[in-house]
Amino acid sequence: MQMLWLSRKDIEHISRRLLRDYLKKVPQKVDHIDPADFAEKMCGLQFTFADISEAHDAIGLTATSGVIITIHQRDGTRLDYELDGKTAFIDQSLVAENQIGRLNFTMMHEAAHQLFWMLYPEEYEVQTPRCVFRMADEHTQYPVLDWEEWQTNVLTSFLLLPKELVYRHMAGVGLKDGISVLNRIYARKDYERFSEAAKRLGVSKTALTIRLSQLSLVGRNDLYDPYALVDIFPEKNEIA
Repeated sequence: MQMLWLSRKDIEHISRRLLRDYLKKVPQKVDHIDPADFAEKMCGLQFTFADISEAHDAIGLTATSGVIITIHQRDGTRLDYELDGKTAFIDQSLVAENQIGRLNFTMMHEAAHQLFWMLYPEEYEVQTPRCVFRMADEHTQYPVLDWEEWQTNVLTSFLLLPKELVYRHMAGVGLKDGISVLNRIYARKDYERFSEAAKRLGVSKTALTIRLSQLSLVGRNDLYDPYALVDIFPEKNEIA
């Protein structure tokens, strides 16, 4: 198989073309990109929710046609499904735990795989059955290549968070010029505005933070360590 090598800029151009085509199919103005509607309209993909892994380490999967998968159920039984290239399975824990941001990203991620296979059939050898998993810890299993997952994640981000919608919702919550310090402890008001923008866009805070960084709309990022501002590190000569 000839590897498909796309830069971030290449993928952005692909996303812009796909979004233009999608918006022609949507009669009303959109406030956010609905991944289920997008997937159905752009590649005919439907989603089925099930326990797709006993440990919930796999949260999404899809395949080209002619792939049979076995899904282990919580009650110990096993169900076999034939994936036809128009179905993606999403672990129902994302719905049960009300993780709307991760749910939306996972659905769009599976749609992005299908779109790449449609756009580049020779590179992906779509006549050869292949199945891809989206893992809860963002690591993947064979036969997915890391480069393929990177490209799929980038396309997912561009499709869910087109810059026009990001600008609109950031301005709508009072952060037109971006957020200088993203910190839920020491810049709580701006953090709450940022959180509201993520909610309106239907994405996780992590996904929005990454997109804001790409658009140069976030300065200091303490999303994962709000106490980093007060961390004190000793000078070399102070270490006993």
